[in-house]
This record gives sequence, structure tokens and C-alpha cells, in this order.
Amino acid sequence: MLEQLANQFLAMNAKSARNLVGSLSRMQKGGFSITDDQGAVDATEKPRISTASLGYGMSGRNYDSKPFHFIDGIAIIPVMGTLVHKLSYSSSWATGYNVIVGMFDAANADPDVEGILLAINSPGGTVAGCFDATDHIAQNKGDKPVWAIYDDMACSGAMCIASVADKRLTTQTAISGSVGVVQIHASYEEMLAESGLAVTLIYSGSHKVDGNPYKNLPESVYEDFKAQCDDLRQQFAEKVATNIGLPIETVIETEAQTYTGQAAVDAGLADELINSHNIISHFKQHLSSPDSSTLRSVTMSEQSTSVATESVTAGEEAQAATPATATTENTVDHQARCKAIITAEAAEGRKDLAHHLAFDTDMSVEQALGVLAKAPQQSASAQQGNALDVAMANTEQPNIAAVAEDSEPSEAEQFVQSYKTATGAK
Repeated sequence: MLEQLANQFLAMNAKSARNLVGSLSRMQKGGFSITDDQGAVDATEKPRISTASLGYGMSGRNYDSKPFHFIDGIAIIPVMGTLVHKLSYSSSWATGYNVIVGMFDAANADPDVEGILLAINSPGGTVAGCFDATDHIAQNKGDKPVWAIYDDMACSGAMCIASVADKRLTTQTAISGSVGVVQIHASYEEMLAESGLAVTLIYSGSHKVDGNPYKNLPESVYEDFKAQCDDLRQQFAEKVATNIGLPIETVIETEAQTYTGQAAVDAGLADELINSHNIISHFKQHLSSPDSSTLRSVTMSEQSTSVATESVTAGEEAQAATPATATTENTVDHQARCKAIITAEAAEGRKDLAHHLAFDTDMSVEQALGVLAKAPQQSASAQQGNALDVAMANTEQPNIAAVAEDSEPSEAEQFVQSYKTATGAK
């Protein structure tokens, strides 16, 4: 792997890039292997991803039948460690872009899968393979919602992959962003001179040995490499901006800065904060809503939301719109309504009820906020429910997508029904 990274452009956090090169150099002296929670795994076999490394209560019980972790209709695709072009496995310290694409294609084609979750904990990796993988996922998304969770890093190349998600969630400590490019050049010229060694490069073509490690980097070669970095950064920023729905200027102006937790939401690189233990139940709740396939991106970036709001408030233009335009604006209006409900102050401590009101009823924002204000708050234990408990509770019927008609209504549904009965609301 060291050969794949040396003198290559990296869409990766600079500090992590330096640490990676040092670690791999030490590793290759004695060799290394991929291990799982049961011990060493031969790298030539089908890669197995440690349950502990992902941390979502996932069991390997069905791994042999599916090339990804699978819980109650959700395919979980790991984007972990350093991301590398044409690496044939995934582990907690390195993942191949082609493995991510392969898992995505398999999940996308699997009729058992209702939603796809990109579980990201990566500082980024090589530029080679990153843009193609990002474009492939973006161009081949179907009706299945694709979500991403930053747990606990989504920088550079990982941020590029995350941008294709319909919804991006971050933990309160997760670091994300770093939309930039770095190239590492190591020069041994002084060290060789001190050792009394001289290296002669025999070549044809004035740029054939540009960036070789035996000479300090000439200014002209530095400028050429810098121009290439600038061009790749522009392409990187354009993909992130297009996929998320941000102005390209907004992404460029981050100057490859990283953001922690809420700061990423404020910058438009994430949609909301979440406790990582709740991601499975939160995603399942979204999938159980009748119109989840048409609401693949309920929570939008602040910039996209402001544009959507302006479109919705242009009443006169909406009345004169063509049927196709009217349909689009109705969708935007519904998305804005959902966002207003689930992000309202009254929704704090009542997230389950807020999501129910937003997705499963046609209440106006004002009516929904009135219900939320009168409803009791969830207990702390209910708000911080463990994903493993949620997953294990449904092992008998992992593919149930909605509540059966004859099942007992949830507490939230009972509260809403009582409210409707008392107020006559529809």
C-alpha cells in the first residue's frame, strides 16, 4: 500500500497523511494482517469487518449471505480508515473505494434492503478512485434512501463520499470537512550527502523525474504540483457543492477547514446532530413512513433551505406554475414543513412524536407545534436508546417496513389521535 500512496495526491487530512505514511513504513518491515473479532483473517478471503469497529450493534450472523452488514432492512456500508484505490478489502484502518462501490451496488440491487447507511470514520485517502466512486454512487442511487453518519471523522475523500448521501448526520464530536488536496514530497538529498552517497538519475524527458525523492523539489516543479492540487481541489469542491446543494463559493471559502459536530451543520456539511447509538432506530423510523421513498432528503443544508423557503413563499408564481413545476414546489413545501416541525424548539425531548407529526400526518406547522408543546417529554433513556437493543428486538422479522394495521398504535399515535378527537383536527 505504501507504494500506492507515495508521491500521490491525497484527499486526506494532512496530519493523518503524515501519520499514515509513518505507520505503514513501520508495518511493512514486519508485515501486517487484517483481523476481526475472532482473530486473524487471511486477506485473500472475503473481508470481514469487526463488529466492534463499527459500533452499531451489528451481528455477523448474516454476513455470509450478504456482502454488507444488514439490520432490519438497512444495509450498513463501512467507510473506514484510509481510503485507497483498488484495495480489495475493508478494515478499521483502510478501505478500498472499489469495496465501497461493490457494497453499494449489492445493497442497491438487494430487494431486502430498504435503506443504505454509509458508516463513516475516515480521514480520507487517495484522490485516485475517489471521484469515480463518488460519481458512481451519485448516478446510481435509486428509490432507496442513502444516509451517512460521521462517526467520528469524515474528512477530505471521506467527505466527498459522504456528500452523495440524501441525509448526512454527525455526532457531537465528529470532525468533518477538509475539502482540499495535499501532496507529500519527501527529499533525501541532504541525508544522502551526509552519508556520502550520490544518486544519478538517467532519464529522457525534462519532466520524467519531477518530484523524485533524491533531490530537493525545484520551485518550478513545486508550482506545477501546486497547480495540479488547485485543479483537483476545484473538482473536489464542485462535487461536494453539487451533491449537497451548496454554492461552490461556500465550499471553496472553507479553505479545507474542518468542523466539529454542530459547526458542520452550521457550515452546511451536515444536516443534524445525532447520538450514534440512535442512528439505526432513527433511520428505521424514516423508512417506516409511507412517503419515505419520495422524501430522500428531508433535512437540507441551510443554504438549500433558504432557497426552498423563498420558492414556497412566492405564492403568485406558484399559482401560475405549470403542473410539473407545481409538483416540484409542493415537494419543496412539504420538505420545508417537515424541517420546521422536527427542528422546532418544542421538538426537543419529543423527537419521536415530532417525526410522527411531520411524516405521518398532514397537520400544519402551527398545529404540530401546538401538539408538541402539550406533550410530555421522553425520558432520557428513551432518547438515548441503544441501537443493539433496537436491532435485536426485531430479529424474527427483520424486513418489516411499516406498522401492521391491526397492531397496537404507538404512544405517539395515541397522543395524536386523542388530540384530533378533542380538537376535530384532520
